[in-house]
Amino acid sequence: MATMRPDIDPDDIPYDSERLVYRALKEQLGNEFVVLHSYPWLRPDRDGTLREGEADFIVLHQEKGMLVLEVKGGELRYQNATWERKKKHGYEPITDPFKQARGSMHYLVDRIEKQTAGDVRPHHFSYGHAVVFPHDNYTGAIPPGADVSLILSRRQMNSMDTAIESAMASWPQRPTPLSNHQWRRMATALLPEFKLFRPIVGSASDVFDKIQEMTDEQIELLGGLYEDNNRVYVSGVAGSGKTQLAFDRAIQLAKNDNRTLFVCYNRHLADHLRRSLDQHPDQGLLEKRLTIAHFHQLAREIIEDAGVDWDPPESPQSGSNFFVDDVPDLIEQAAYLAMEEGEDVQYDAIVMDEAQDFHSRWWEVLQCTLLKNAEDGTLFAFADPVQRLWDWAPAKPPVAFQTKYNLRRNCRNSRWIARTSTTIAKTEAKFFKRSPLGGKPAISTVPTLAAMKGIVCKAVENLVGQHDIGPSQLVLIGPRGLENGSLADVSEIAGIALTNDTRAWNRGEGILVTTARSFKGLEADVVVVYDLDRISKGFSHVDLYVACTRARSHVHFLVTGREMLADIKAAIQNAGKELGE
Repeated sequence: MATMRPDIDPDDIPYDSERLVYRALKEQLGNEFVVLHSYPWLRPDRDGTLREGEADFIVLHQEKGMLVLEVKGGELRYQNATWERKKKHGYEPITDPFKQARGSMHYLVDRIEKQTAGDVRPHHFSYGHAVVFPHDNYTGAIPPGADVSLILSRRQMNSMDTAIESAMASWPQRPTPLSNHQWRRMATALLPEFKLFRPIVGSASDVFDKIQEMTDEQIELLGGLYEDNNRVYVSGVAGSGKTQLAFDRAIQLAKNDNRTLFVCYNRHLADHLRRSLDQHPDQGLLEKRLTIAHFHQLAREIIEDAGVDWDPPESPQSGSNFFVDDVPDLIEQAAYLAMEEGEDVQYDAIVMDEAQDFHSRWWEVLQCTLLKNAEDGTLFAFADPVQRLWDWAPAKPPVAFQTKYNLRRNCRNSRWIARTSTTIAKTEAKFFKRSPLGGKPAISTVPTLAAMKGIVCKAVENLVGQHDIGPSQLVLIGPRGLENGSLADVSEIAGIALTNDTRAWNRGEGILVTTARSFKGLEADVVVVYDLDRISKGFSHVDLYVACTRARSHVHFLVTGREMLADIKAAIQNAGKELGE
């Protein structure tokens, strides 16, 4: 019995002529035959317009090749070079059935070659066409363009297997049959898999809208806390909107005529927030009253403006010690010199973001030197102790606050990402009941770091080409920067430049390649975390946690290390259990 596609009840076929042929082919041909029924096709004509057609049946066999069948019911005749069908009032012209079969055959041969990218070419298999007249016998001379072996009449309906093999054998034969690979490729060309899916860009847009709504609620929630307190410490899980809350607090303080400093640890975050002021309706006022800087930049500007030598060492370790041991003293010296000259270097209010990464001496110099009223001046600090990246940063704030508040609800990430990330960090977080579920985090096993580059490129090509993700929506995060990771010699992917410049990324001029530490405080719709080999001093569980929580809607892990692969898989599985997925 032949394999039929589609495999349907013949009684559901509306035309009696095709119904008879369907039954005969299915019941009489052997199981090595595949038969396609009612196969539609569409191709551009010479003038560029589309021309449609349909092959009533396509008979396929790995060794014997392909035979296209046109089925014609009713009483027909060929006369005066015209095919006609009998109607009540006489005969009416119809399209030559052999021409129809021949047109379908040539379309199918072309399609097979194109869809298989040349793996199956016309000279690889035998192909031909025939016409079936299931109701009628015939008499007279065979019409031009036909052959007795290609006319299957009522007499052949009970010996369809013999008739089909005879028709197939009438066409030029090939010396060797199709290989198994070619046979599979032909099947895929004629019966492709087509499915519709929602691109990530659509769900990312939905997630962003809901996240913004929940963040606005967090801001409103803390509004009452600000009214009676001017020294507030806000801790919160990753994704609880701390940076947005801190930035909003700084803007409100500046608009209330306070000279305000917003200071964070991450240089890229400070750059991003400064650029966001360009679109603010109160830009002119805020430029006068609000200073936005990361601590290292702030220190350098204060020290250099006062004429004090600025000479940080070049080595990373010595540079780190310099900022901890020397910079606070240099800031105090510079501030004293500036105030002696009548310059105002102090602020009415200071807002700290990423406060968990500030050394205790930085806290001290901010409060005691740069805040006008050290004991009672306005000071707000926002922190996530779980994201503390430096051992020398204090676990608790070293200054006194009137009140402390803990944000336990994640309002930045989809529930899938929020649950996965908290499992990675072994911490707890809640989310709003209406938080978007988002997509399940993707994880791909990469055999070696040497193979990583190709896998990353394919993942990005899929996101851009299939899911319509734009450059400014996508970030690649690795343990090392662009110049030191597996993408070091890659300048572009899918025709889009790679960049380590957040400003170019924000303008949509490239896909950002960065590290978790450099991107901390920022976020993107989609994050690909790549080059994941093992947990180390340079890339800890905290870094992995930070990288995961940078994604609002979708995160994809590309992993080589077995232990890290097991950890991430377990985190995703546990998240699924908690979410009931």
